[in-house]
Amino acid sequence: MTGGPGGYDDLQAFFLMRLVRLIKLRDTYGGRLPERDMRVKLITAAFRSTLRDCENLGVAAEANALLESD
Repeated sequence: MTGGPGGYDDLQAFFLMRLVRLIKLRDTYGGRLPERDMRVKLITAAFRSTLRDCENLGVAAEANALLESD
């Protein structure tokens, strides 16, 4: 794989960008929709899955920094 932004490979960069997108979705819909709403459940599942992917790809520290900056 080629180097991506900030020295990450393409897959690492993809999942970090995906995490940013999911943080925005969670912030947008989290407080406006009931927890039982299917959209909230899907965002939550994708969020957790993406965090695990970031851990598996060795960018857990970066993912945690994104969460703390939120």
